[in-house]
Amino acid sequence: MYNFSAGTLSIVIIWLGSISNLNSMKLIFGECPVFLYERCIHPELVKFSLSIPYENDNLIYELDPLNLELPREFNPLIPLKVVIHGYGGLDIDISTGNVTKAYQDVGYNIIIVDWEPLAEIPCYTTAYLNTWYVAQCITILLVGLVPLGINPQIIHVVGFSLGAHVSGLVGNNLQKTLGSSFYRITGLDPALPFFATLNNDWKLDKTDADFVDVIHTSAGTFGKLEATGHVDFYVNGGSLQPTCQYRKYPPLCSHIMAGLYFAESIRNSVFGGKSFLARKCDNVAHYLLGLCNGNGNMALMGENVFYLTRGTYYLETADKPPYALGFTSNYPRKKKFLDLLNEISSKFRDFL
Repeated sequence: MYNFSAGTLSIVIIWLGSISNLNSMKLIFGECPVFLYERCIHPELVKFSLSIPYENDNLIYELDPLNLELPREFNPLIPLKVVIHGYGGLDIDISTGNVTKAYQDVGYNIIIVDWEPLAEIPCYTTAYLNTWYVAQCITILLVGLVPLGINPQIIHVVGFSLGAHVSGLVGNNLQKTLGSSFYRITGLDPALPFFATLNNDWKLDKTDADFVDVIHTSAGTFGKLEATGHVDFYVNGGSLQPTCQYRKYPPLCSHIMAGLYFAESIRNSVFGGKSFLARKCDNVAHYLLGLCNGNGNMALMGENVFYLTRGTYYLETADKPPYALGFTSNYPRKKKFLDLLNEISSKFRDFL
């Protein structure tokens, strides 16, 4: 172990193994840890919770990626979502908190990734560096699900801010490990600082899953400006959201709104409600000038985005909830939806 001090900054380096054969390193900048060349053997740093619907409620189980077991109440026929928070952790990330709650209300299986000890404020730079370690731990968990009958190709991952890039790194890891990745990744306003790179291995991009949809709400400040998915949605121009104009810090508020819009789309897809209807357009200037106002080239943003949608789309929202302004969907109500799932599950058990 080495300890370097420069004024108020203290840097501690801890390694296991010889310098010529380094297999583990931990750096501590002040109170901000960075894990390099480190195996996923610290369960207190990256935690996994499984939320499953059960009798009009949700059961929560802790998952150990190195000794993975699924509870007997787990129903593999119910869609599985993985939700990854951003900078600061679950306690302050209301963006992914709303997404998780919406999925619970609908009745989906959810794996909640908690890497707060590696993403604490004010440690943004080290949180960025720790995304590689977090992605490794998630990859181990997902590979462990394969023998239990859960293939990553049926999993939908939703990541916010830094968590969006973590999801991309996991997708990359799975391709190298299993030869395939998720069927879908949703990036909620992927983080901008340190991810402005041409190297796709270091950020979320459309090669990380069969389908990558991205929602931009603070482009150019907290979120990435350029299109990075198979389909990219720029809400209210992509930078400043109407409900945030008079908030104390509009860019941060706009960043968070990506999760709130997506959560509303989850509930509306089952409970009924208006859709986030977007219009295809080459760029924001053409959109603002009204050059893309034809009736064609429309698409839904959010949970029910069409799998084959491609390109760049723009849409507007209300300045208070409900935010969606598009046509009213005709999806079944929650009771009919859950009755259908229960009927399928019953037939599946009878078959077995």
